[in-house]
Amino acid sequence: MPEQHPTRPWSTRLLLCLGALFMGLLVGSITTVAHQNVLTVWGIDIPWGMILSLIVLIGFLVGLRMVVQDRLIVLCAALGIIGMVFLLSLRSVGGSVLVPNNLLGTIWAVAPTLIAIVVVAWPKLPEHRRGESISS
Repeated sequence: MPEQHPTRPWSTRLLLCLGALFMGLLVGSITTVAHQNVLTVWGIDIPWGMILSLIVLIGFLVGLRMVVQDRLIVLCAALGIIGMVFLLSLRSVGGSVLVPNNLLGTIWAVAPTLIAIVVVAWPKLPEHRRGESISS
C-alpha cells in the first residue's frame, strides 16, 4: 500500500495524482511515437528513439519519486504511461500501428512496465541530516 505523506491533505494528493496521470499520458504518448526511430551509421542501426525514450521514462519516474516522495502519485504517473503505451499499441481503424511486432516494439511493450514496477516498489532510502556522517 502506498505510504501516506504526513503533511499532505487528501485533496492535494488527489490533485497531484491527477496531474501525474496527465503527465504520464503525455510522456507515454510522446515516447511511444518516438521509440521506433533508428539512425544508420556505417551500416549499423542505432535505436536512438528507444534509448532516448527509456531515458525519458526513467528520468521522469525517478525524478517524480524523488521530488514528491509519494508512491501513490508516482503510481498514477506510471499508470498513465502504461495505459498510453497499451492504447497506442492497438491497431487503429485504418489498420496502422505505432508499436509494430519487431524487436523494438517487443522491448517497448515490456520495458515501461518493468521500469514503473522498479521505481514504484523501490524502498524509501533513509534521509541524512546535514552534518551527519553517512557511515555512522
